[in-house]
Amino acid sequence: MNAQSRRTPGADAGEKPLDLGVFFFAAVGDRTAETYRLMLDAARRADELGFGFVSTPERHFHRFGGAFPNPAVTSAAIAAVTARIQIRAGSVVTPLHPAARVVEDFAVVDGLSGGRVAISVGSGWNVNDFVLAPEKYANRREQLVRDVADIRRAWRTGQWTGTNPLGAEATLPLYPRPVQDELPVWVTASRSEGTFREAGRMGCNILTHLENQDVDALAEKTALYRAARVEAGWETPGKVTVMMHTYVAGDPDEARRVGGGSLKEYLLTAIDLEARAVGAGGRMSGDKEGSDVLLAADSARRKLAGLAVDRYLSGNALIGSVEECTATARRVRAAGADEIACLVDFVPDPRQVLASLELLDEVRRAASHPAASPVPAVRTPAG
Repeated sequence: MNAQSRRTPGADAGEKPLDLGVFFFAAVGDRTAETYRLMLDAARRADELGFGFVSTPERHFHRFGGAFPNPAVTSAAIAAVTARIQIRAGSVVTPLHPAARVVEDFAVVDGLSGGRVAISVGSGWNVNDFVLAPEKYANRREQLVRDVADIRRAWRTGQWTGTNPLGAEATLPLYPRPVQDELPVWVTASRSEGTFREAGRMGCNILTHLENQDVDALAEKTALYRAARVEAGWETPGKVTVMMHTYVAGDPDEARRVGGGSLKEYLLTAIDLEARAVGAGGRMSGDKEGSDVLLAADSARRKLAGLAVDRYLSGNALIGSVEECTATARRVRAAGADEIACLVDFVPDPRQVLASLELLDEVRRAASHPAASPVPAVRTPAG
């Protein structure tokens, strides 16, 4: 790394346009086919409109995100219906998977897409997910760091070294070979400043959210992340991507009615997931009081979900009119974010989601320019 090319933390903040992408994490019910149809239709339209990326997650053995057990599979489907948009997994819980298999799976998607794949990785938090690898739970954060190094090396070299059942060390070729020489990697982070710093030291990008932090906290952690990159000698500032619940409508009251109402029901499924993890012996940020609320009666959970919706609607989500969402997006950019990953499929009506996507494109173009220089709307035919 060229030390002369190092940049100060946040040096690019406000200089590059903010990019937007689409993120899927539906709470699956009895309409799984409709969920996949929306995923493909929205990904195709985001590609046509010029959005930066589309992401699909990894499940938690729960209806929250239950339509997405393996992001490599959904990424392959998206690759088949898009032409230019980056296709991301957000996130792969690497301690649950052999690193060689992660490389193989996403090398397939890289080939299908012509070199458009990227991944976000996480150490995992849900104790129940680790039924797949119970021995990895206690040291999952350290395991993530090793996994990232192994995945990058195997992607670059096309080789994997391991011990076979006879105790002999074997170095094996990995196929297929990907299109990209390097795999773009994000690290999922939220509460822990240490994770932001570690991602900076590793030279990875950051995927975060505003569930348990506000924009001011985001700015502080982004600064820590970029300082860590500089200290480690990385030449570029990296990318910070922020997940935000998104529903844009022409009428702000309609946006809050539809988006806020859908978000409350959606959050109840997330609360149930967290409650099950706590009930199985997991801990949510070491917060006993919060854990007690999760395990409380349904009325307490509904109150908790209502409070969360109020918080999101106060500037921590892209739910509102084009003008309101543009202002919020600019605040997030000012905090050092490079991208917003727009979580769109919590709204159950696919027609409303796709209509919101058209207005979100106006937000995307407006937010990428200074407030004094609005860009007139230019629509791409829906085809």
